[in-house]
Amino acid sequence: MKTKYKVIISAAVILIITATSVFGIVAEKLPQYRKIVVTRAAMRTMGQTIHIKGYIEPFAKQEINMDSTQKVDEVYIKEGQDVVAGELLFKLDDTDLAFRLKGEELNLKTAKAELNNLLKSEDKNKKDLTFSVTQAEMEYNNALEEFNYSTIKCDDNQKLYTEGFISKEELENGLRSLSKMKGNLNMLEMQLHKAKESLNNYSDERQQQLDKQRSNIELIQMNIDNLNSKIDISTKALINGKVIRCKLQKGQYPSVEDAKIEIYDLSHYVINTYIKQNEAVQVVEGQKASIVITGLEEKSYLGTVVDIEDSATMIQSGAKVPMVKIKIAIDEPDQNIKVGFETTVALDLNIRTDVVAIDFQGIVEDHNGNKSVYMFKDNKATKKPIKTGIEDGFLVEIIEGLIPGDQYILNPPERVQEESSFKLWSWGYELK
Repeated sequence: MKTKYKVIISAAVILIITATSVFGIVAEKLPQYRKIVVTRAAMRTMGQTIHIKGYIEPFAKQEINMDSTQKVDEVYIKEGQDVVAGELLFKLDDTDLAFRLKGEELNLKTAKAELNNLLKSEDKNKKDLTFSVTQAEMEYNNALEEFNYSTIKCDDNQKLYTEGFISKEELENGLRSLSKMKGNLNMLEMQLHKAKESLNNYSDERQQQLDKQRSNIELIQMNIDNLNSKIDISTKALINGKVIRCKLQKGQYPSVEDAKIEIYDLSHYVINTYIKQNEAVQVVEGQKASIVITGLEEKSYLGTVVDIEDSATMIQSGAKVPMVKIKIAIDEPDQNIKVGFETTVALDLNIRTDVVAIDFQGIVEDHNGNKSVYMFKDNKATKKPIKTGIEDGFLVEIIEGLIPGDQYILNPPERVQEESSFKLWSWGYELK
């Protein structure tokens, strides 16, 4: 009896060991046969959504930066007051500025007169220089002729002195006279050279004088324009809106901190933001956008694109592509909307209808960027190359490789992603 039990126990142990070995081999050799999900490609309407940051701003604003050196004569507004375009805001005491302006206008008149004189005096100055050259040449030539004659005469005197016809004193007087002539000749030669140089450089020097005088006139004109801008500083409202900032006080000079006036048009709230040029070509005025305010994520506001700038810029630091500024108006603002709040704007681009789409989890990509899926048919998974288009959340557009209704595998096991095909047991998958 004991022997019979021993045989049964031994057989059971052997069976368990054998089964464990078999399942171990299966687990090691065929890890791909775990339970996986099979689903189908389907026709969808898709779009690409971009999310961009921006800040809430008034529809329009007017900013006036005062000169702290100007005294305020009258103030007609106060913070919180509504104003209309054309309404007078303040008046400045322009007594000092008017005096300075009058002085600069006189300076401008004088500078222009001097410029006219320079222009008119061109012929006369050139004639004077030409005459100076002619006169210097005549003086030099006369002196040269006299020096040459005296040189010959001194040579003759030397012979006469040797032969005893003249005294040593007469000889030395002639030599001293020749030496003086030589010095005078050198001086006249330098004067002639200087006269010619002045004539040759006349055009350049005159042009420099003209340029200098014209620059002086431009500088005076800039001073006049600056004074006029201070006198005629925008003392009227240019927009309909509300006075957000005004610290001016009658009869006082504004401090640096109080020298700014701000008027906001709060009839609408807008978001100014930037998008890439390839995105901008897909945006049109009137297009809707979804807006979420930081800190108020539980509510989404609807907005409308109201303006797209005509030119692109590299305004963002480090941007690799040109950016285009767009303006989005908030359609129905409420009491939560405040100027300066940070927002995230969602814009739908490139909307397409009736495209073939699959879950992104079904796509396998190799190290070269080639994409494929594992199509499923007759309990067999076969790797098939695909080409993709836009992405919309978890969905990816399939441009080539699948048609609606094709079955494919979600999340193919990593250890079989390099295989071209593999079989699935009926208990190893489920249809989604």
